[in-house]
Amino acid sequence: MQLCVFLTSLHDEGLSVATVKGYRAALNTVFRAAGLPHLVSDPRVSDLIRAFGIERPVARHLFPAWDLPLVLRSLRIAPYEPLSDALLQDVTKKSVFLLALASGKRRGELAALLADSLHLQFARDNSSVTLVPDVLFRSKTQRSHTASTPWTVPALAPFVGQDEPDRLMCPVRALRWYLQKTSANPLRGPRSQLFLPYTARAAKTTPAMISAWLCRTIWRAYTLDPGNTDSANARVTAHEIRAFAASWSAFNHVPLEDVMRAASWQNDTTFTTFYLRDLCHQTEGLYSLGPLVSGQQVIQRP
Repeated sequence: MQLCVFLTSLHDEGLSVATVKGYRAALNTVFRAAGLPHLVSDPRVSDLIRAFGIERPVARHLFPAWDLPLVLRSLRIAPYEPLSDALLQDVTKKSVFLLALASGKRRGELAALLADSLHLQFARDNSSVTLVPDVLFRSKTQRSHTASTPWTVPALAPFVGQDEPDRLMCPVRALRWYLQKTSANPLRGPRSQLFLPYTARAAKTTPAMISAWLCRTIWRAYTLDPGNTDSANARVTAHEIRAFAASWSAFNHVPLEDVMRAASWQNDTTFTTFYLRDLCHQTEGLYSLGPLVSGQQVIQRP
């Protein structure tokens, strides 16, 4: 069967099983349109891909790829603080990073956020912010006929004093400063996106741009800590922030259904198989930073 030969050639080239499945899904669309549904459901194709998975199982990463406490500590000092004096690019990176951790959302969802009052609303008592992605945006697990679900990120204001350094980790505070910085900036203009490119060269913020900002924030944390020697070994990926957000919530006994809802997962095996991390060796560092917003929950030391 020609399809099996093609998929086998992809596997032999070293592509992951997930990538091979992606090729199959794309071809399935073509086969259905061509009136060849039997090729979609052929058991030989399913057996072949199952064999690929046995031969090349997905490598699980139980331990975080980089040091989250290190990154968060860097966000409490220059060039990010004080936010009133920080450059727009640094306010952008801090706001995006804290919101990514606080929400547990994908980069595409962050790029799809809008700045108008219908899609971004602060609570009157400054206790939270509610965000809604663009109505045209569809997340990875969202059905085409369903509307985007609002998600609420709590603030740290009710948990920390006005002068305490712990407030510097508040995503709502960072977002307010970001909006203040961009409201009078020529880059804002008629643009409706919440997060803007901080250079005029880019027309809009893309998911890839969000990833780049997050990765640069992580790498910079290692360069700001001269005593740290682990930077060369850090496998930096922006997607790992979702794993941190969900795992830190679960570690602190947040109900699994709340963890699932925050990350927009359909079943818990997605979390336990691909995103669950062992945070034991980072626990003290995270608790030392005071309350943190992670996965739409305020996490405090027990």
